[in-house]
Amino acid sequence: MGKVVSPNLSKVESDSISRHRRGQSPTTDHRHKSISSITPSDPLTVTLPADEFTLQRHLGLPSGVCLIIGVIIGAGIFISPKQVLANTGSVGLCLTVWAVSGVIALLGALCYADIGTVIPRNGAEVAYLKEGIGSVHPLAGDISAYLYNWANTFILKPASVSILTITFAEYFLLGIMGSKACGPPKELIIITAIFIILILVNINSLSVSAANRLNIIFVVCKVLTVMTVIIVGFIRLGQGKTEHLENAFEGTTTKLSGIALAFYNGLFAYDGWNSLNSVTEELKNPKRNLWLSIVLALPTLTILYVFTNISYFTVLSKHELLVSDAVALSWGDVVLKSGARALVILISISALGSANGTLFAASRNCMVGAQYGYLPEVFACIQSKRLTPLPSIALQGFIAIIFCFVYDIEALIDFFSFAAWIFYGLTFFATLCCKSTKKNVERVLSAPVPLIVFMIIVSIYLVIAPVIADPQYGYLYAAALILSGLIFYYPFVYLKMDFKIITSNDSVHRHGQSVIIENRRASTKFNNQPELLTAESPKDEVVLKRRLGLFSGVCIVIGTIIGSGIFISPKSILEETKSVGLCLIIWTICGLISILGALCYAEIGAVIPRNGAEVAYLKEGIGSVHERTGDILAYLFIWTSTLITIPSTIAVISLTFSRYFLSGVMGDCEPSKELVTLFAIFTILMLININAISVSAANRLNIIFVICKVLTIMTVIIVGLVRIGQGHTLNLKHSFDGTTTKPFGVALAFYKGLFAYGGWNNLNSVTEELKNPKRNLWLSVVLGLPSVIVLYVLTNISYFTVMNKVELLSSDAVAVTWAQVALGPVVRALPILISISALGSASAILFGGARCCMVGAQYGYLPELFACVQSQRLTPLPGVVLLVGFLAIAYSIPSDLYALIDFFSFSVWIFYGLTFVTTLCCKFTKKDVQRMINVPIPLVIVIILISIYLIIVPVISYPSVGFLIAALVILFGLVFYYPFVYRKIELQLMKKTSSSCQVFFKLQRGQINIE
Repeated sequence: MGKVVSPNLSKVESDSISRHRRGQSPTTDHRHKSISSITPSDPLTVTLPADEFTLQRHLGLPSGVCLIIGVIIGAGIFISPKQVLANTGSVGLCLTVWAVSGVIALLGALCYADIGTVIPRNGAEVAYLKEGIGSVHPLAGDISAYLYNWANTFILKPASVSILTITFAEYFLLGIMGSKACGPPKELIIITAIFIILILVNINSLSVSAANRLNIIFVVCKVLTVMTVIIVGFIRLGQGKTEHLENAFEGTTTKLSGIALAFYNGLFAYDGWNSLNSVTEELKNPKRNLWLSIVLALPTLTILYVFTNISYFTVLSKHELLVSDAVALSWGDVVLKSGARALVILISISALGSANGTLFAASRNCMVGAQYGYLPEVFACIQSKRLTPLPSIALQGFIAIIFCFVYDIEALIDFFSFAAWIFYGLTFFATLCCKSTKKNVERVLSAPVPLIVFMIIVSIYLVIAPVIADPQYGYLYAAALILSGLIFYYPFVYLKMDFKIITSNDSVHRHGQSVIIENRRASTKFNNQPELLTAESPKDEVVLKRRLGLFSGVCIVIGTIIGSGIFISPKSILEETKSVGLCLIIWTICGLISILGALCYAEIGAVIPRNGAEVAYLKEGIGSVHERTGDILAYLFIWTSTLITIPSTIAVISLTFSRYFLSGVMGDCEPSKELVTLFAIFTILMLININAISVSAANRLNIIFVICKVLTIMTVIIVGLVRIGQGHTLNLKHSFDGTTTKPFGVALAFYKGLFAYGGWNNLNSVTEELKNPKRNLWLSVVLGLPSVIVLYVLTNISYFTVMNKVELLSSDAVAVTWAQVALGPVVRALPILISISALGSASAILFGGARCCMVGAQYGYLPELFACVQSQRLTPLPGVVLLVGFLAIAYSIPSDLYALIDFFSFSVWIFYGLTFVTTLCCKFTKKDVQRMINVPIPLVIVIILISIYLIIVPVISYPSVGFLIAALVILFGLVFYYPFVYRKIELQLMKKTSSSCQVFFKLQRGQINIE
């Protein structure tokens, strides 16, 4: 749950601020009752801490210095040099502008430090305008503060985050791809930028300390990167490389407008000098650390920036710098040569750190604006457990994502600078007002009045001069967007009109609970329904809830199966069968084998209705015949599945998603191996995040993926049927010509085909979360698998209406080759749809794999930590994040898909066969248990024999080190079985780690949920 946050102020300051917490100016008595005036009988107080919720003072002097440096050193020093030089015309004036911009930033920051100690609030400008100008004229202060909050929330900060993340994406992808001729396309840059924004939103929502530590790490990387550039520059100066610095003022512009635009771009590189004021309430001893952080950080940055530009000019001439699309990269190509790619990646990390700091500060501005009544009250809330302004962080991230689609960085810089300096100037004016109206307030640092007047004049110049010299629609749009805020000011701020959809208790209860943020005014409803609180935060056992119905079960079956296999395996199956006819037969038989196997699993799943599938079946099924044998086999399965099969499958599918997606986005450019691997890792991290947050979210996402999968497959099939109707059947004639006679080749073909059907058993892994599992388990199989068989066979037929055997075997991406002929100009759309199909399969496997890991820990085969679920979200967080997810990332690094498929198939069919033996055992040891479906014993024996065939024949036919490694890894688990499972020896380090993780992630041991 969340709670409206109280400003973190001292007793002396609290009285002067209390009216602002209510969103009231002294003259607006008509506004609604204060949040803080809610009586102590507020019903939620029984479930929340007695003290007010405030942002904690986590940030000391080093953190303050790092925040300023972290926000400032970002994209500007790598983007702006080109624009500054273009507007100044000479090297000398360019360096002068960089130095003067640093001085202006320092002077502006000192003025902010002055007013920041007088009005020690988070939110910086919004508080200073409200209380500074408001101390002279309350309504003027209220309107100017509102307009700043409007512009800052919807323009300034999101645009800045967008610029920085786009810069990160551009440099990072360029460093990974390492090719100027085939650089990252615009679409890929935007997608990467959006993904990074989502990661930053996640981190900042999780923990203030985590965001602060991450910022410190980024600062270290930034300083090392800049120092590398500077040191190399000094070395080149010592070598006499000064020709580009001679006659430094030659060609200097005489246009004041050009100089103004140069300052625009230079000051953008210093933007963030005011960022520390946005977190004043989280700064320890702000009256000392605020101004001291500024004095330590900004002069250092000015020196670093000037020296960095000098280093650029030791390598690049004016012309070379002006024609460069990436200044730092052009510099690195000359100086570092093969090491240039590493520099580019470091530069991208620098921009990423700045984006993190900007988002950190922006969310506080947004929150303070809501406390003053300028935004809906939900944005004044913080997450009650983690004490982070979650709604504000999410809002800023969402708007930044929208700005990513603008993409034009230079236009965004002009747009940002124009709007920002309007409010910087107003804030300097507020500082001047406070010199008279708050002259009795103690100031540690007092900026002289002439200095404040000078900064006001500088602000006016930077706003007016570019508009007069070079009128652009961008300035008009900025002004119009700022003034458009007045449309909403009168009804929603001045008159305090409320939308029912925002203020209704029902709405807040319904939506607030899902994100663990709630409006305090909703508390009355909770007080009248205490059972809701009990359901949300159970005090007794913590269990995984039964949220999955029949439709969800069918979607899990289809969603897991239709993934990468149908787009990878056709080539490898044809290689082994040598003919079209046998290839299609293999696809059909593989489907029938999968149905038979799934029905056996459905039978034993009804007898042993546990999550985890094989681990529970081996433990309790074979264990019902011989307890120790069942225990060892179940342990070896959990050892193998958590270390090999599940993570490797997720890795294979994620790599396929990455390859197809990048092929669709990049068009004619082939994505590099490094980029494919990196994108696969990003994908796995995203899936970890979704599955860790919410079971319902993961389930809904799976349903969306299934719809995309079926539509994609149906597109391929329909086009194939149309082509057959047009007479394109040449490749289907004489379909058995060249058929292989090698049984071992047929066995390997079955391997590839059954991999494409992999996931037929995935629903058994979530039996405890399935409604009415005795009915829905087998019914989901009966509805899902036959549909997949029909789709798969028709898809392969469609492939052969376009490609003959030779063309299909020579294709690296079967579906893309098909689309190039069949779809023509829309070919790029199909690989993206195929990639989404693979992504859905990976999500479903991760969903089931985490449950398997959890059940293994409940049986004592893994550390107890993995038997826990997150107590609020009821997700098996340790299994999702700490084991399955990170191992999948490790498997993604060697991107040989076919080797991974062989490795997976060999080890997994060992345990499929053992599970079928378990089904046979339970026919006798648990014959009295009611079964909704009863597979005949002969069919069970048939599937056991098939399993043995699929294990032995490929090993005899094609001995491979991969098979040996798989066998050794499986048997190696016995080394740990005796001490840690049989003897139950516990390592103190593991116990301490487990306890720490349980406290930090709020974990509780999950209980068994069997109907």
